Amino acid sequence: MRSTRLVSGVVAGLLLLVPGVRGQVPQQAPAPQVTFKARTAIVEVDVTALDRQGNFVAGLTRDDLELYEDGRRQTIDQFYMVSHDRGGQLLPVTGDQEVLSEDRARRIFIVLFDEAHLAHDSLLRAKAGAETFIRTNIGPGDFGGVFYNGQMSNGRLTTSPAELVAGIKNVRVGFETRQSLLAPFREFPRIPGEVEAARIASGARELVDQLGTVACREDPIACQMNGGELQVENLLQQKAQLYVRQARILTANTLQNLRYVVNRLARIPGRKTVVFLTEGFYVEESRSDLQAIAAEASRGGTTIYSIDGRGLVGSPSAVPDVLSETRGRSLAFDTGEAAPSILTSATGGLSLRNIDDIGRAFNMVVRDTSTYYVIGYQPVNAVMDGKFRKIEVKSSVSGLNLRARKGYAATALPPMEPVRSGWK
Repeated sequence: MRSTRLVSGVVAGLLLLVPGVRGQVPQQAPAPQVTFKARTAIVEVDVTALDRQGNFVAGLTRDDLELYEDGRRQTIDQFYMVSHDRGGQLLPVTGDQEVLSEDRARRIFIVLFDEAHLAHDSLLRAKAGAETFIRTNIGPGDFGGVFYNGQMSNGRLTTSPAELVAGIKNVRVGFETRQSLLAPFREFPRIPGEVEAARIASGARELVDQLGTVACREDPIACQMNGGELQVENLLQQKAQLYVRQARILTANTLQNLRYVVNRLARIPGRKTVVFLTEGFYVEESRSDLQAIAAEASRGGTTIYSIDGRGLVGSPSAVPDVLSETRGRSLAFDTGEAAPSILTSATGGLSLRNIDDIGRAFNMVVRDTSTYYVIGYQPVNAVMDGKFRKIEVKSSVSGLNLRARKGYAATALPPMEPVRSGWK
């Protein structure tokens, strides 16, 4: 799932088997040393293996898995399991002993606030959940960063929970948000949603005629006050065009922030986790951009998780952690949740929705990123041609549910830098 690294010379560093993990297998003889030629790219894929009850399955071997790139089976040169306790301390590793321990012995979490696509209540809920996450899960050995307003808090990654919490407290809601742009859809003349707005803005005249007729039939007084059906149709076009124009600007800013974070993290070896706090955004014209960002993230070893700041939507909010609401948020005009799903599914992460306690959602991310398998291979197609390479991981083990990234962009990685200096 996700981690890609350029390794020069012989892979070094010894991780010893340690007792104490559920489902561990007895210590085996060391696997033969795997040597990689200088400047040879080894692609690493982090894999989550769950049973039917959603529990992590330990004790797998490389013979239990098959890996394919663009439909061609690849030889698994490297295989091991990594597990962390709180604070990023490396616990038992099973499989190959010849690995770079320093790249796996710490966790990196980036909390990325998408302020332009978070309503005020969503932002408060997200901030409270993020602060709980920092206080309960970040410990010695972990690095973190808070990204908001187009920049990393203090311009660096840090191991200080207090510095991370201070960064979270500084996050403010955007001047113009997704919900404020969607609000006019509810007013006369109504537009059903973003898809219809995009179609109208693209010149779908038959849809304008249809919505204009419906509006005047349902509210003839408002229709007359606005100059009749022809003028109502003009209003529909103006409303749709204004929304699309504004939504494009907000989406462009979000994509720019995502790409910036992904590119910077690519310089740091090992696995990185981005927790993207958002309500979703206008996706009709940006699917290819999102797929490209996800491919770049996968190449650089970054997994993206998204948490919907709205909490429970469409029904009463049972356990609000910040605000008491009498009813959930409606999704009637909003189809933006497809955007974060593209990022998370492509990088092997999760999209977490309908969870009021955002702190609990963060705990789900921590659990998912703290125990995993790593499989490494040298692609049969060793040419870094910039194209997208599809990855598929399979297993013959019954009842096993595997999750890994779906592919990566075959591009050269930037020079690796220490985590402490990898952001500036």
